[in-house]
Amino acid sequence: MSSRSSLLSLAAALLVTTVAACGGSSASSAQASAANEVRDMNAIDSRLRGAWRLVDYRPELAPDPMFQALLIAQIGSMIVRFESGHLYADSPTFHVVRPYRIVKAAGPLFTLESQDIGAAVLTTRATISDDGQRITFQGDTAPWRGSGALVRAQ
Repeated sequence: MSSRSSLLSLAAALLVTTVAACGGSSASSAQASAANEVRDMNAIDSRLRGAWRLVDYRPELAPDPMFQALLIAQIGSMIVRFESGHLYADSPTFHVVRPYRIVKAAGPLFTLESQDIGAAVLTTRATISDDGQRITFQGDTAPWRGSGALVRAQ
């Protein structure tokens, strides 16, 4: 009887250990994943700092001719700076200051949210190049749905 109860105790201990390991593993995995995302968000935010030149923007829907002319004037002349949670966009015809935050990141891919003057949240998905010199982006929020690129300003 003693060996049978020892065997049952051992089996129970193995079952508890196995169940704990399974739960612990997924909990550890979720914690590691969250920690990696925070690390990636901080890395992206650090790599964004500084000045970038708008070199391309293609709206999802063709704008009217007046807006198209205004848009063309921004390409090559607009400088976007990312500093301490704010983005500054300057060109001969525009000056915009908005708060921004990185809400998702995985390696070079990230999602940025910026609050517009009217309290609308603008969402942009982007990729920063390995050398940190180019950002390609996809604006997901109307009226700025479209794709484009920024290059590091010298």
